Amino acid sequence: MTDGVHDDDAVRGNAVRGGGVPAGAVPPTNPLTIFSDLSERPQYNLPGLPLYGRRDDLRRFGYRIVCHWHRDFEFIHVVAGETMLVVNGETRRMRAGEGVFINSRRLHYLFSDERKDCRFVTAMVDPVFFGGLWPNLANAMLDRMGDGMVDYVMLTADEPVDRELLFGIDEFARTMGDCARDGLRALDAASQAAALCSRALERVARKPLSDDSAESGGAGSDDMPGPSGLSGPRGVTGKSNPGGRRTVSRPDSLHAFLVMVAFIRSNVASKITLDDIAHAGLVGRRACCEQFRRHAGRTPNDYLTDYRIGRSRELLVGGDMTVGEIAAACGFSSSAYFGYVFRRRMGCSPSEYRARERG
Repeated sequence: MTDGVHDDDAVRGNAVRGGGVPAGAVPPTNPLTIFSDLSERPQYNLPGLPLYGRRDDLRRFGYRIVCHWHRDFEFIHVVAGETMLVVNGETRRMRAGEGVFINSRRLHYLFSDERKDCRFVTAMVDPVFFGGLWPNLANAMLDRMGDGMVDYVMLTADEPVDRELLFGIDEFARTMGDCARDGLRALDAASQAAALCSRALERVARKPLSDDSAESGGAGSDDMPGPSGLSGPRGVTGKSNPGGRRTVSRPDSLHAFLVMVAFIRSNVASKITLDDIAHAGLVGRRACCEQFRRHAGRTPNDYLTDYRIGRSRELLVGGDMTVGEIAAACGFSSSAYFGYVFRRRMGCSPSEYRARERG
């Protein structure tokens, strides 16, 4: 992501490229680096090359990847098991042999309430990487990334065009793994990334607008600044339509949700009630719950607990605090209760998790 540059300007111009972990963010042992507005700072395979390819397991994320968005295009291919996918509030099931292309700046996450593992391959491409090559290309890409375009495209191995994309995701991830050993392989990775983007963006169509979206000023007309000058997620929606064609929820609803998320993250060590969360967003308890279900796919209390567990995992792996100190820092009333909740969510005790992740 580009510091101090609007997303669309960054795609058109020569933006700063690269990944890594920003100052003050969590170390690479954390699966994702998420900011208070739910934006992710991708941890690219190689510093300075804004491409990411990796084979992964849902178990590594505690069977639920936190809701997030980023400027990058994202491709996912499920190779074993199955997972639930949520993109801008719409839920789809993905089984082995299926996949998805997720458009730029769409809120999304994977989860398994049954805690069943899923193996998947992920490819991510920063549109700035190609958009900076030629203004006409940048404009064409921005047209497909806009609020009025579909949020995602489902992929199935039954369709020849989709099958090429799914195989391309796997090949790209393998190539990215080779780049650290042979720098010239980055040329192959760039070529494969270009092919993925080209094939996927050809499938991106305009989504129909409903009366609700017209009343709210069109699809995501009120972009919010995120950290480092980034705009907020696009096309965040409330009503479902097949194939990722969605209508858009009111911008003030998303704003209230992000304010409440920021409140949780800023006060994680304190006792937080539902009334506290709702008050932070200047909404009632019912509206608070509705917005968390719409944008995060869970209740405010579940989101709070998940964030506390996620934060505790960072501290367990990346620091030398005792389990008791981590429990207090993450807002748990006691070490015993922290251990109970952690085991229920992660399937092991905090100490066991620390020993396993540190090797």
